[in-house]
Amino acid sequence: MKGTGNERGFALVLTLVVTALLVAVAAEFIHQVYVETSLHRNFLNLQQASLMAQSGVTGGVELVRNLRLAGDQAPPLLQVMAKPLELEDEKGHISVTMEEEDGKLNLNSVTLPNGQPNDFFDQAEQRLLKRLGLPAALHDTLADWVDENDDPRPDGAESAYYQALPAPYLPRNAPFATFGELTLVKGVTPAVRDALRPYATVYGTAGGSIDINTAPTAVLLALDDDMTEGVVKGIDDRRRTTPFKTRGEVANLPGMEAIAQRLGTRIDVKGFTYRFVSTATVGDAKRVVEAVYTFDGAPRYLYWREY
Repeated sequence: MKGTGNERGFALVLTLVVTALLVAVAAEFIHQVYVETSLHRNFLNLQQASLMAQSGVTGGVELVRNLRLAGDQAPPLLQVMAKPLELEDEKGHISVTMEEEDGKLNLNSVTLPNGQPNDFFDQAEQRLLKRLGLPAALHDTLADWVDENDDPRPDGAESAYYQALPAPYLPRNAPFATFGELTLVKGVTPAVRDALRPYATVYGTAGGSIDINTAPTAVLLALDDDMTEGVVKGIDDRRRTTPFKTRGEVANLPGMEAIAQRLGTRIDVKGFTYRFVSTATVGDAKRVVEAVYTFDGAPRYLYWREY
């Protein structure tokens, strides 16, 4: 009888162990199914978000195209750009911001290929750096990056500096290809790049004019030594309701008579190149598309990045 009791006890223990193993296997199976289902759902959400973000950029381009076709009947571009375009349905949410690049200072315009300063843009860049509280030395490092020679300016850097870095590379010695390239330049951290982004560009025609209808306040103040907060406020008040149609209209504003003459054709009243940032959210998934599109010549994308 004693042996039989031990066998029953052993059988009970074995049964409990087997049951525990079966429960563990079942739990692992359920967990695996849940994980795979979640991964599949997240993958589908990411795919959906990607398509929605891309469609947001396409929609932004079409909006600008229609505004350009509408001409004087279109609302002021500053009003359109003031807040993101929002769209939400049962699938997710899209938010699209838009900027006109021609209202910014083109960093590729500051220095001529031979290394000589392009006077108006050179001085405007120095004023802009000062107004943004950024190091004055950036003026030299940015110029050295785009000029064709290998002679560093006093605060600049050329091949010798970049080749001595732990991960060496060469300066472009040509115009910037993308705005993100700025972080390769000596002294340009991601924070500096982001501080410049609302006011500077590398897209559009180098040496082209600045659209006074969309230029941010800091850019307007950098256009001339005699630009004041009061003069800029007059420009801003006017363009928000009645955009300038000709350069001559700018000269009619108080304080702009002499300044407008000095600016001449370096300012304009329209632009061609636009930057879009489209953010799409589906469930917990999010995708962002940044794109730059130009209507100058053959309409086309100059830049596209998704992350």
